[in-house]
Amino acid sequence: MSVADVVNAFSVDVEDWYQVSDLEAVVDRASWDRQESRVGRSTDRILALLADAGVRATFFVLAWNAERHPDIVRTIAAAGHEVASHGYAHRLIYEQTPDAFRADVTRAKKLLEDVTGHAVLGYRAPSLSITPRSEWALDVLIDAGFRYDSSVIPIRDALYGHPAAGRFPYVIREAGGRRLVEFPITTARVLGRNLPLGGGGWLRVFPYAYFRWGMRRVNRRERQPAVVYIHPWEIDAGQPRLRTAGKRGFSTHYVGLAGTEAKLRRLLREFRFAPLRDVLGLAA
Repeated sequence: MSVADVVNAFSVDVEDWYQVSDLEAVVDRASWDRQESRVGRSTDRILALLADAGVRATFFVLAWNAERHPDIVRTIAAAGHEVASHGYAHRLIYEQTPDAFRADVTRAKKLLEDVTGHAVLGYRAPSLSITPRSEWALDVLIDAGFRYDSSVIPIRDALYGHPAAGRFPYVIREAGGRRLVEFPITTARVLGRNLPLGGGGWLRVFPYAYFRWGMRRVNRRERQPAVVYIHPWEIDAGQPRLRTAGKRGFSTHYVGLAGTEAKLRRLLREFRFAPLRDVLGLAA
């Protein structure tokens, strides 16, 4: 099987530069409305990259942004991309109660569906925060009407990770005749260990050769689709710079910003991509 035989999933987590978990300690949530919003122009740049490559993708939109900039969401949908949910307030799931999480995801889902006029099938947790201590969130998602989730990554990390999880799409919950499919963030399996590959900081920090090697390994050797994700702020080298230690005691937030767009162009040229909904074969 060649790389060209496998269709991977491309996704964008639509959040602004100041909304990431690494900046929580230095940007108070109460100040979000006073920060310089750069998410629109950065999202437009990603849309242009995708249009040049002829690729449709899934955009996991933070509904706080959709509420203030519905035009961004409508532009995404009008270009033929899938609109999915990144929740409303970008809070780590394991720092919420089940009731608070339910209120967040149902509010976000309704808001995005009202803006687009289409059902929202997919969800991705802020900072991939579905872990062994927040698996209860999967029951909330299936109750809320989601068809798939893409929040689990089978590695061990201080911020996220579910080391025992499956590496490729599988049914993670069933209830009342409904099924919730998990599309885990992609890893490469080497010498019994899962190496991170899905995009985001790894795409910015690691050389492109590593990323291409891992994608080919997953597509050719394992004959499985990968899921790649990126944030609009990751192609914005001009964003404001703040001093932060991040959630792990260090931060890669500003590493590799200048080179990310070139890596994305190569990735979109060398591999096939579609929205998660299409790769999973889920109809609205």
